[in-house]
Amino acid sequence: MDDSDDVQMALEQSSGDGKDAKSSSSADSSKSSSSSKDGGKEGLISGAGSVPWVEKHRPRTLKDVVGNEDTVARLRVIAQHGNMPNVIITGPPGTGKTTSVQCLARELLGDQMEQAVLELNASDAR
Repeated sequence: MDDSDDVQMALEQSSGDGKDAKSSSSADSSKSSSSSKDGGKEGLISGAGSVPWVEKHRPRTLKDVVGNEDTVARLRVIAQHGNMPNVIITGPPGTGKTTSVQCLARELLGDQMEQAVLELNASDAR
């Protein structure tokens, strides 16, 4: 079993899927076997409702986003005015495009962000 299977099982457990005894026991055994293989450093925070480290530490507001000050400043103006124009954000993987837009949506929509936003990403189709 590879690390992506471990992450998928952890996500399923935290979301409430796969709660039957069989999947729960297999997930527990895979966690213990992967912990022994790599010293417990599998990229997940231990405990109930484990999430990947990158998700736990992802910026939640635009003021938390670091880098690309010009783009973040423009997104802050959009958030202040509350007028969302059509935008296209491009760049190499890992530069914060999705995170920046999620922060903007959170500032515009507040608590309703999770219900109101549908994220479509071209990398999902690859």
